[in-house]
Amino acid sequence: MSGEQKLRALWKSPRFWLLVVIAFAIPLLADFNARLGYVRQMTAEAASLTEQINQEKTLQTELLALRDSVQANDFVEHWARQAGLARPGETVIKPSAVEAAPVVTRTTSLPAPIPNDPRTEWAALFLSPRSNP
Repeated sequence: MSGEQKLRALWKSPRFWLLVVIAFAIPLLADFNARLGYVRQMTAEAASLTEQINQEKTLQTELLALRDSVQANDFVEHWARQAGLARPGETVIKPSAVEAAPVVTRTTSLPAPIPNDPRTEWAALFLSPRSNP
C-alpha cells in the first residue's frame, strides 16, 4: 500500500473520525460546563436579589405607612401630651411617680367573717322569715 492509499484508508476509517470528533468535543464540553456553572450561579444570585427586592418593597410600604401615621394630627398630639405640652387654655396634670407617694403608716385590719350555719342560710333564702330555726 502506498502512502496515498493509506491516507485515503485513514480518511475513510470510522475510528479516525471518532477520534477527531472527540478531540473537538472535549474542549467544547469543558467550555459548556463552565458556562452552565456560570448560568447556575447567576440564577441563584438573581433569585436571592429578587427575594431581597421583595423584602425591601415590604419595608418601604411599612415605612410609608409609618410616615403617614406620624404626620397625622393624632400622633403628634399624643407625643406632645407625653412630653407635657398642652393646648392654649389647658392645664397639664402629671401624676407623681409611685416612689413619690406618701408611705402608709397606720392600717386597720378588717374583722374576719364569722362562718354561718348553712342550714340557716338556706332557710333564710327559701323559707318564710317567720320559720327561721
